[in-house]
Amino acid sequence: MYGKRAKKKMSWSKTQEQMIHELNGTVFSRDPIHKVFDPMSSIDVHNTNYIMELKNREKYNPQDFDGSLIEKSKYDYLKRSCGDKIPGYVCKFKDGSYWAWNLNKVNPEWYEKDLPSTTHFDRTNLRSKKIGDLKLKDGVKLI
Repeated sequence: MYGKRAKKKMSWSKTQEQMIHELNGTVFSRDPIHKVFDPMSSIDVHNTNYIMELKNREKYNPQDFDGSLIEKSKYDYLKRSCGDKIPGYVCKFKDGSYWAWNLNKVNPEWYEKDLPSTTHFDRTNLRSKKIGDLKLKDGVKLI
């Protein structure tokens, strides 16, 4: 990997490590989360009780959209892959707050929306994705 793509990947990796460190220093200090080293997996971290995807929503605050969104494919993957663990979705927002959703307790209404192919690397062309909203009222503010 060279150029802008490598820089963005390193940037996400560094951001993800920082998020893990912040969460382990507060919320998960008794049961630390550990990075999953499968780049093709929607599972970013796990511990004794949870599997989770981490998202860095650096461009907006939680109140801007009353929460966040999740792609249906990621929601389905986390729910299907959790076994006896709780599938979670954790977002860090521009204001530094962390919000989490227990995917066993939310059932978003799904709709199609044109979004970037990926938020990392150079594939920012738009494509239709099936997504659902994760509302603040259904989440928990972790930090």
